[in-house]
Amino acid sequence: MAVDADIVNKGFVLNRLSAERGRTFIVTGLHRSGTSLVASVLQQAGLFIGSSVNDIVFEDEVIASSLASCDIATLRRIIAERNTQHSRWGFKYPMLCAALDPDQLNLFDDPRLLVTFRDPIAMAVRTALSEYQDPMQSLREVAADQTAMLAFVDRIACPSLLLSYEKALAFPQDFIDAITRFCDVPQTAELRGRLIALIEPNRQRYIAHARRRYEGVIEGVRGDHLYGWCRLSQSTEPVMLEVLVDDCVVTHLAAEAFRQDLRDAGIGRGSHGFFIRLDALRAQPDSLIRVRVARHGIELDNSGKRLCDFGSAA
Repeated sequence: MAVDADIVNKGFVLNRLSAERGRTFIVTGLHRSGTSLVASVLQQAGLFIGSSVNDIVFEDEVIASSLASCDIATLRRIIAERNTQHSRWGFKYPMLCAALDPDQLNLFDDPRLLVTFRDPIAMAVRTALSEYQDPMQSLREVAADQTAMLAFVDRIACPSLLLSYEKALAFPQDFIDAITRFCDVPQTAELRGRLIALIEPNRQRYIAHARRRYEGVIEGVRGDHLYGWCRLSQSTEPVMLEVLVDDCVVTHLAAEAFRQDLRDAGIGRGSHGFFIRLDALRAQPDSLIRVRVARHGIELDNSGKRLCDFGSAA
């Protein structure tokens, strides 16, 4: 029995259509919802999406930094520069709703949003695997983020294209056609074929770099402190640590102290150091010292040594 093509669900919604061609194309959605795929399509289609683009997640680090820090003055400067240099351009920034109010989209000339959505379970599991989270906690966070994103889309005045990642895998040609029409990108058979080839489930290069990793070490004793550093890759948030003496937790602290030597070594922005007062440990010289990531049990390098074996730094 033939299925009426008009009732086949292709997984995209056009919201607030406009006759305007659009000048600034913003890719957003939840983390791990398919924003990297859409950004890669725009880049391959010839749209400028940034000057310092990470080719794993296709995020412009310059504009992402200004949005993450809510630095509107810097954002205005970047927008002015891009408008001068490019007749049409775009960028990717997941969870734009957390960085800008809907009214602030007026900062951009003729903005159009491409918003990705994905099965919440798939996003929650990917987050749990990538960030060492409990899957149910991840699912609760995904549900809250989806609600916030939908509320944001409801309030914006500019045109938006809402896209399903799952339907992109099922109908890749329609997915590409929807994007190129929305962005008014001239198509050729060769370009269409290249863009369709970008749609790859479980892209191995992405997965290999998507998992964040805890890195850190107990470096030794300096004065009356045990010191070291710890960070979560691809994150600027401080890592919470727990300290154990002879397998008993004695204190918790955040690895957030700035150290110029860490910054010079390219370890994040340098704000990942920790210093633990020796008297707070209530430890004997032969006590076994462990420092690990709180709630995850991941131990730092040099963890599990006797206090007397750490030595002393000048």
